Amino acid sequence: MFKLNRYTGVLFAFATLIGFTATSPAAAKPYKAAEIYSKQTYKYGRYEMRMRVAKGSGVLSTFFTYKNGSEQPGVFWEEIDIEIFGKNNATQWQSNVIIGTNRPTTKTEGVHTTPFSMGDGYHTYVLEWTPNYIAWYVDGTQTRRITGGQFVTSLTSPQDLRFNLWAANIAEWVGPWNDSILPVYQFVNYIEYKPYVAATNSFGTGWRDDFNSFDTNRWNKANWTFGENLADFDPNNVVVKNGTLVLALTREGQTGYTGTPPVDGGTSGGGSSSSAPATSITIQAESFNEVGGSVTVSGGTVGYIDAGEWFKYNNVNIPQTGTYKVEYRVASALTTAQFTLDRNGVGLGTISVPNTGGWGTYQTISHNIYLNAGVQSLAIYANSGGFNIDWIKLTKI
Repeated sequence: MFKLNRYTGVLFAFATLIGFTATSPAAAKPYKAAEIYSKQTYKYGRYEMRMRVAKGSGVLSTFFTYKNGSEQPGVFWEEIDIEIFGKNNATQWQSNVIIGTNRPTTKTEGVHTTPFSMGDGYHTYVLEWTPNYIAWYVDGTQTRRITGGQFVTSLTSPQDLRFNLWAANIAEWVGPWNDSILPVYQFVNYIEYKPYVAATNSFGTGWRDDFNSFDTNRWNKANWTFGENLADFDPNNVVVKNGTLVLALTREGQTGYTGTPPVDGGTSGGGSSSSAPATSITIQAESFNEVGGSVTVSGGTVGYIDAGEWFKYNNVNIPQTGTYKVEYRVASALTTAQFTLDRNGVGLGTISVPNTGGWGTYQTISHNIYLNAGVQSLAIYANSGGFNIDWIKLTKI
């Protein structure tokens, strides 16, 4: 990823595959791209966004966190990336952490393939950054997790938040460039930030931007470029319309967006942007907001659960009223463990946990629960203890 130190006015770029290169203010390139960056910096937390990305070889649609000034020589670089490739029908994306004082920096790039085009519909992307792990999710499914090690412990500085859409001249990375695809757009429905709360090892109450307007108290628009970018970042290519942030990649003289943003129908998989709401929700067990008792979180699971202990997940959005298959990924070395799915103090259904063959041997159990639509709090209450839980999945049937 390529950056500007906006405080010193000195512009530099770091190409993931090429090197450290001087850059210049946006002025003369035949193509115009778009970037926004936050005025405040943030650290550990949960970052969730709904995006429909641009398709086309040579194009990148991104969200990333970045320690401002990292591009300066001798400064320790800190960055976490979600980079979605437009090539291959936008079916691939890259997770990455970049650190280090030396140039080139140290990276941990992971390329992931989806069974659908991320450019054909909105999808939910989540980045969780804590002192113990960094995890990436797409549509509620964890794609990658880094637990401990230098790529987690070296990230110690607050970072700003950035979205951008641009064209790279690194064909071996993003595919060859062909300007016949222009204009292309990245659509962002919302971004939600929840700070990490160390005392409860959970995520608290933060803020959400639904992009009903461009919040100049929160965001700036970029107006620079760098050597590896075929385009200049042009503020005119940042548009907010119909509750959607639109980032445009266009030719010079054709900046802006006059169309109608595609509607986000809430579909969480399959690439459709129809009006059908999401039908499946996955909750990682360790992401609870409140807890009663002394459960232990380790390796992305909740364990050492005793009778009477509970953990609650706030703001679970049930998209439709109806019957849901609720699945739990659990492990136990006992035959007596049992828990109840609870909503606001009312039990919805109780399920027994079998002996799965050991505390580290997981299997999926399920039962059917009737749920009303709307935002609500769900909790796991241990009627009898002796089980671990990895995740919970709710699917409308």
